[in-house]
Amino acid sequence: MNCLEDLVREVILCKKCDLWSMGTRAVPGVGPANSPIMIVGEAPGANEEEAGRPFVGRGGKLLRNTLTKFGIKNPYITNVVKHRPPKNRKPKKEEITMCSEFLEYEINAVNPRVILALGRTAIEYFGIMSRLSEANGKVFVVKGRKVIACYHPAAVLRNINLTDEFNRAIEQAKIALTV
Repeated sequence: MNCLEDLVREVILCKKCDLWSMGTRAVPGVGPANSPIMIVGEAPGANEEEAGRPFVGRGGKLLRNTLTKFGIKNPYITNVVKHRPPKNRKPKKEEITMCSEFLEYEINAVNPRVILALGRTAIEYFGIMSRLSEANGKVFVVKGRKVIACYHPAAVLRNINLTDEFNRAIEQAKIALTV
């Protein structure tokens, strides 16, 4: 692959695991190729699969509004896996492994200063094995990059009590961008 446009084509054509056969559309990452911040979620949901873009549903609206609140503009947004798992289940280890080439390519191509990892699957992808409640808002250095663990917006929508913690992690991402 030579650029992010090539990656989009590769993601759309991907049949490395069975997820492609269970859904309707792949969801490649979107955003500026030179964004200082990358947001990594778990997997596309139904709204994202329908639109072919990550974080377009209610969770995406919460994420965008919170990013705007903290002055974070034009992030590159992607997921650990690029196809929707059936019934929104957690991606299997082999599915994550098969998609890892795409995410690693995105990380290297965009070269963000900060990665905001949303939810358990994303933080585990980056080797952060702490409980999310303990890791949320903390900065970890992974392969020379700042990775900030954060609750997934869907978790915040299910449990409004996580709002302050979610905001704290987004604020930490803003701070990490300026350091």
